[in-house]
Formats: sequence, structure tokens, C-alpha cells
Amino acid sequence: MEVEDRRKFFLIVGIFFSFLLILVAATVATQRTSFTGRASSPGSGALLSLENSYLFASPLSAEANGESIIRITVFLMNSQGLGVAGQKVVLKSSGRVNITATAETTDNFGRATFDLTANTPGDYTISAAVSGAILPQTVPVVFR
Repeated sequence: MEVEDRRKFFLIVGIFFSFLLILVAATVATQRTSFTGRASSPGSGALLSLENSYLFASPLSAEANGESIIRITVFLMNSQGLGVAGQKVVLKSSGRVNITATAETTDNFGRATFDLTANTPGDYTISAAVSGAILPQTVPVVFR
């Protein structure tokens, strides 16, 4: 192959790959692509998966003085692991714990939050329910 033929060949290959790159970029830009977990709206047909949903506490223990707070966060997820928005969560405790809902309806990430306080020391088990269905996961907290 002569130098001139090589230049034409590389020019054609370069144009082809440039066109291919532009086509891929245009497809990604025009398609609805989610790279982060976004919630499914309540009416979008995304079914809640109790097995994929979870709750956790931070911190796991606090003083039983009626003022120290343990924050409980509940995430309601669908079967694909995306949050389910617009669901009212009810928190339950195994004992006498004061539960204050800071956001009892799930947000765009499927998140609901609650603050716990207690005046009586003890170990408590916290559970969550949505539409009467109880999440299988519970979280233990301690007020000392």
C-alpha cells in the first residue's frame, strides 16, 4: 500500500468511528437512562418488594433521658432496587419508645425517617410496615 492509499484508508476509518461515536452519544442523550437510583412513582406500576426494603438506625444506642434521639431510616424498594415514592410508613416498637415521624411518606428515593426517644432504659426492636405489610427486617436499638 502506498502512502496515499494508507492516508485514505485511515481517513475513512476515522470518519467511520467518529460517526459511530456520535451515534452512540446521541442515543444515550435521547434515551431515558438512569445511572443513579431514582424512585418509582406510586402509580407507575412499580411494585413494592418487602424483601428488598430495609431500615437502619443511627446511632444504635442513646441515653434514656427523653431527649437523646435515635434516627430510624426506612427505604422502600421495588424488585429492581429502586425506591418507591409516596408510600406511608408506620414504625412500631417492642416497648415504650416515643416515635416522631419526621417524614413518614417516602420521598423520591423511597426514604422515610423517624426519630426515637425514650425515658425508660432497655433494648427495643423496631419494625416498619407499609399498607399493613410488615417489612421482614427489624433493627435493635438500646436506650441506656
